[in-house]
Amino acid sequence: MKNVALFTWTNTEYEDVFPVYFGGIEKYFSQLEKSYVAINALSEVIDDQHLQLVNDEQNSYAERILGCLDAIEEEYIIYAQEDFMLYDKVPTREFNKALNFLKKNEEFSCVKLLRSGADTLEEKLATNIYKSCDYYSAVHQVSIWKKDHLVKIINLLNPVQLRNFEYAGGASRVMHQLGYQSAFYFHESSPHRGGHFDSKAYPYIATALIKGKWNTAEYQKEIDQLAEEYSIDINQRGTL
Repeated sequence: MKNVALFTWTNTEYEDVFPVYFGGIEKYFSQLEKSYVAINALSEVIDDQHLQLVNDEQNSYAERILGCLDAIEEEYIIYAQEDFMLYDKVPTREFNKALNFLKKNEEFSCVKLLRSGADTLEEKLATNIYKSCDYYSAVHQVSIWKKDHLVKIINLLNPVQLRNFEYAGGASRVMHQLGYQSAFYFHESSPHRGGHFDSKAYPYIATALIKGKWNTAEYQKEIDQLAEEYSIDINQRGTL
């Protein structure tokens, strides 16, 4: 998978879940060739195959993430966070539908790899690819981004904190001001779960932690399986 890298935004306060997250990447995403981790301090829990990009928590979110993105040489990044845990193999054919669409369509900035509850199927753009709801064009879920588009959006929005990126549709609004568009991947067999649909292109828990607690309310089976595999006591963090 050339010119594409995984970009994980995280913090050392989640070191206890790193074995699950990174273990899933290594087990289920064998096609991946490059991985970067944006983190507040070096973590010994993370293997050397994931390049750690240390950022200063005293700086704004914009300064921190832009500094990390500047160190990435690939044109396309897969945005993720430590609680977006894979529970099945990433199918190359389905993943490439999203990636190839993004490569072929200049005006599109990103392809989200799951469908939110607000996204409709009114505008089909390609096989399993649809136009995103305007308000949720740019979100903190697994998405393939054109790195240069994301950099421009963050520069203009200049979010102080991570939550300011999505808040009130801020990043989505800036996208449209720049003339950028967003799409999402959806397979008709994907079951509805909570406020979204499961992804057949990147089968992950969205999200495994809510306010620091395990999201067993929506992902009981998947979290129980991961807890057993990685010897995680989910009671330490608590559950929903």
